[in-house]
Amino acid sequence: MDVISVLLVALVLALSVLWMVCSFLMRYYWVASALRPVMEKQGIRGSPNPPNPIFDVLYGKPDMKEISHDILPHVLPWAAQNIKFYGNVHLNWWLREPRIVISEPKMIWDLFMKKHKDFVKSHFIKVFSDDIFHKGLFHANGEAWARQRQIVAPRYYIDEVKAMVGAVNNATSQVMAKWEAFVKDSGDVERELDVQVEFMCLNVDVVARTTLGLKNNDFQNILKYNITLLKLQDDQETWSWLPFARLIPFGINVERWKVRKQLNDLVRKQVREQRKKTTEGNNVDFIGKLLDKPDVREDVIVAELKTLYATGFISLAPLLSFTMLMLALHPSWQEKARQEVDQVLDGEVVSPKDVSKLTTIEMILQETLRLYPTMPLITRVCIKDTMLGDVFIPKGLGVSVNVVALHHDRELWGDDVNEFNPSRFKNGTATAAKHPMAFMPFAYGVRTCIGRAFSEVQCKVIIANILQRFEVKLSPNYRHHPVITGPLIPKHGMPVILKPRRNF
Repeated sequence: MDVISVLLVALVLALSVLWMVCSFLMRYYWVASALRPVMEKQGIRGSPNPPNPIFDVLYGKPDMKEISHDILPHVLPWAAQNIKFYGNVHLNWWLREPRIVISEPKMIWDLFMKKHKDFVKSHFIKVFSDDIFHKGLFHANGEAWARQRQIVAPRYYIDEVKAMVGAVNNATSQVMAKWEAFVKDSGDVERELDVQVEFMCLNVDVVARTTLGLKNNDFQNILKYNITLLKLQDDQETWSWLPFARLIPFGINVERWKVRKQLNDLVRKQVREQRKKTTEGNNVDFIGKLLDKPDVREDVIVAELKTLYATGFISLAPLLSFTMLMLALHPSWQEKARQEVDQVLDGEVVSPKDVSKLTTIEMILQETLRLYPTMPLITRVCIKDTMLGDVFIPKGLGVSVNVVALHHDRELWGDDVNEFNPSRFKNGTATAAKHPMAFMPFAYGVRTCIGRAFSEVQCKVIIANILQRFEVKLSPNYRHHPVITGPLIPKHGMPVILKPRRNF
């Protein structure tokens, strides 16, 4: 290569680096810094950034002194302070992303219903959780999201959801039998068990049975890889937004790449094994049906299956764990739900027609989601100048819904806002509070969680199975420490005392 060619290559590389540096500064410093005065002119202010690293600070907090459902000051202490001093609409920064944080129902309505086309998923959130949700529906925006949602949607048609009840029963029944043997082996009438890990494994198994049509013998590895990636995700929060930071082959990145490849290879193996069954005419399961479609690429199927596995242990396992806490703390509600189970099921397994009759369990799950929302923050980024209510939102500003604050707002829920009261949902979610947007554990509008209906059915079936076979008490070893690691989880697990019912 002659000198001129070398100089031209060097010039192109230099200009490329300069362009990336300028783009980085423009996106994360100049534009971000310009947005604050725009909001302050509207009277919207906020305190300095949350501490860095955020998750290390939250995870390092001491346990709550007592079991209280007033969790906002514990799980999001700076948000509680901002609300106290600046109100339900205030400014906040997450790393280098400027955000307006809202818990006003009218603004939330605009965000998810009227102006949803003006917002997309946060780039920071996508980068931050890329290893777990890469290329899946959770990450997608615009046309890619619409295309992938169309692919996944058939799994959640009502007839499909009803057909999955049997698979959920089969997976749960095996776990219940294991729990009964676990108690029996102790030689006592009851025994302590941390059910959080049990629910993680169960949910991975349910996903395999309802998407692949088989029992998942790989669930331990799938769970291990996802938990490792979630921890590595939290460990990289302070620098993941820097340019090229996730591409440099050092320490945590090398570990990320290794575990991500192991997870991808395992899920791809499952898909390819299913493809073989499909060619043999056995295509009754969801993945088999997708494999029948020539326009659906294998990497898309792998990404969606990974997303299903991840959401099972990230969102449903914490919900079921906190529900066990509520049942243990409130024995009268536990007994009320058990009586309903006995009456509806009459000793049989849950059938599709039984699910809608388990109204007490449904109210308990909804109240648990209100007090301990699985996804405590839902964030979007504005892609064009717009309005939310009376507030001007400039392009580039993040909008974060503080679901914990919304669900614990005394003005919306009344003086018993921090008390466990499932009766508030007896007439449904729309009238449980003073505004229908006050309860939003699954987001709203076109971007609402596509698996909401199945998640609710799955949790009802699992809780019904537990109440049918066990009495539940809280272990004295339980330590109350809800913590945000992305989802809201019990930091120290959920140890409970299980006592098999003699008359079952």
